[in-house]
Amino acid sequence: VPQSEGFEIRRNPGPPVNPLAGRRNEFTFEYIISSYQTGTHVIPSFEVPVGGARLRTEPVEFTVFNPDHLKWSEAEVGGVHFRYASAFRVLNPTPYQGETTPVEIKLYVPRDLFIDDWGIPDFARDGLTAWRFQPSPMRGELNLLGMPYLAASYPSTLTPTQAGPIGIGPAKIRLVAVQTVMDGFLQRVAREVYVNVDKLAIDAKPLPEGAPKGFENAVGSFRMEVGTDMSEFTEGDPIPVEIVVSGSGNLDTIRPPQPVESKGWKVYEATPEQRGAERNELSGSAVFRQFMRPLEVKGELPPYKLVYFDPKAGAYQTITSPPIPLNMKPAAAAAPLAMSPPQALPVPLERMTDILGLIDPFTLVRPANRGIPAWSWHALGAALAAILILKALWMRHGHRFQSDPIRAQRLRELREVSAAKDDPGFLLSAGRFIERWLGSQPPADVATILEERDKNCFRGNTPSSGLLGPGRRQEILRILRKAAMLWFAGLLATAAMTGTSQAVENPAVLARTAYDAARYDEAIRIWLKAGPWQDLSADTLYNIGNACYRAGSPGHAALYYRRSLSRDPGHAEARQNLRFIERKYGSLTIHRPDYQYALARIPLGAWQGMVWTGAWLCGLALLVFPATRSGARLRIAAIAALVLAPLIAACGGLGWRYFPNDAEFAPVNRQAVITAENAVLHADASRTSPEVIDAPPGSLCEVIRQSGRWSYVAFATRTRGWITTESVERIIPATPPEPPKIRKPKADGKSA
Repeated sequence: VPQSEGFEIRRNPGPPVNPLAGRRNEFTFEYIISSYQTGTHVIPSFEVPVGGARLRTEPVEFTVFNPDHLKWSEAEVGGVHFRYASAFRVLNPTPYQGETTPVEIKLYVPRDLFIDDWGIPDFARDGLTAWRFQPSPMRGELNLLGMPYLAASYPSTLTPTQAGPIGIGPAKIRLVAVQTVMDGFLQRVAREVYVNVDKLAIDAKPLPEGAPKGFENAVGSFRMEVGTDMSEFTEGDPIPVEIVVSGSGNLDTIRPPQPVESKGWKVYEATPEQRGAERNELSGSAVFRQFMRPLEVKGELPPYKLVYFDPKAGAYQTITSPPIPLNMKPAAAAAPLAMSPPQALPVPLERMTDILGLIDPFTLVRPANRGIPAWSWHALGAALAAILILKALWMRHGHRFQSDPIRAQRLRELREVSAAKDDPGFLLSAGRFIERWLGSQPPADVATILEERDKNCFRGNTPSSGLLGPGRRQEILRILRKAAMLWFAGLLATAAMTGTSQAVENPAVLARTAYDAARYDEAIRIWLKAGPWQDLSADTLYNIGNACYRAGSPGHAALYYRRSLSRDPGHAEARQNLRFIERKYGSLTIHRPDYQYALARIPLGAWQGMVWTGAWLCGLALLVFPATRSGARLRIAAIAALVLAPLIAACGGLGWRYFPNDAEFAPVNRQAVITAENAVLHADASRTSPEVIDAPPGSLCEVIRQSGRWSYVAFATRTRGWITTESVERIIPATPPEPPKIRKPKADGKSA
């Protein structure tokens, strides 16, 4: 390591650390830096020889500040009062919008407190994003206030999402101190204490104007490498491309580079490789995988371009990768007489590396009036059937009943209006009909007819023709027939306006804000309190599942995804996220064929509706024939319905029959989900009994009976055993559930 002025670097004694032993050869060499000069310093890059190759490290900046500037506070644990100092320290106090900069929490506590657990901070964000603050495994020692103190560091990064004043904090950190007490004999007791960190205000600068074409959101200093692991191709074969962007900057949010020239290529969307604990580091790399299919013979892979803003240079930069030569063969010409079907490709697998995002529901609870009841469609079909039956009876027996004289008179006068030969006579007849039957305040389109009559029919030289344009006479007749029935439409409109609306406060914004700020416990509480438990919508339960997963509890996430599906069996997002969790954690669940997951993309209600739609169409089509005369156009539609209705009903019946239904495994009120991690089934209701099988989180089980703190459960694999009751939770709770108590992992030097 090259030495620099202003600080000293020395190697930490001990072997290199391999945090991923047995999986990857990744070693960490630790060094100690000390300095007595305040200000910003830079560790220059240096070469590291690895297997004959030489790699260069990224330069690292750090600051040295005067301890006299620390702000002191007091706390108490186990009757012992102590003073501590804490603060957010950011490397760049004026970053650009979108620029990722290192930030850390510095915490100084007396060395004689014997801190056993340095908790993960809970902090607020204002106009920025920040990854989790993880305690560093190394602790510094120094003298403050005439006493030895431990210096703990929580490094991370922050990225402004807006220009102007932003801030991070305040924060709260849970510490666990071990004390020795005398209670008959000496014993060690662990006690919790919370320390606070004040808010840090930052001023973010906007990016300069005049960004080049192709700039999206890359801010930092980057390099780019593009390659493919294949050398020979055939025209039409998809080519896998790996794009590696390395350097320092917003690697966690950077968008994938795009090819300079895409003509003659089918470019598929790039998939980023999931980044892990390196998110809290400024330097690193982001890997994107993409497929490109040539539409013609190509000799090279087009270069890729990345446009980024360099904060240090204060200017936009553009880097372009060199084109990659390809050895591509033309596709074999198809035989002109060959009629063989194309070769079937395997169905693509879901390459999910994370759950789907939140759904912003219109309402967090299901409305008291669930919209149009399901039975209303049957009522509509029954009403249409009754109309057709009455029409058929009227056609055969209507002559026995005396007609309504008023209705007959109105129809007679309408026929007289239509029988008028000249235009003035037609308008005068229409005006008399309106004034007689439609009242003194007719609708606007009817009043237009009166104005047209007054304008053209009360002049001495009124012509007998040419007043009405082509089709105007038929249009007036249609308006009169329609206006004669307006009393019925007015009645319906009056009934529709009698309902009252009640404004309900929607806490969706508060919950989404808490979720985006990583306050998942708070978001879950807001969603659960949005209304009565039985009225919460499927989207709300799905969002609670997402918050549980982000909080580190895949078991509770699977539980709420299944609760969402119990409200809406066709909820596609909940089913997809549930599949992801079950595949990631190896949950014990019901294994179904692929076609059932395809059926689940359409709601169960839609399949059921197809069955009833086909049945009603068939019945109504049969009733059309006795209710109409020979040659009626409606009979043509009835014949088409008789052909399509059985097909629609059969399709819906198949979807209804084979729709995935977990109730086939066990009744829904007896189903439960394993929510605890590292749960194990035992042969008896005792922890000392033999183990039967591991129960990964998210596993579906049936609660057969419960005995005290133990429950006897069965899985879909027909495996049975005893498990602690606190490790499982029923899908249909007996009482409204409380927010899940998610156990956060104990922070230590190996926490990811």
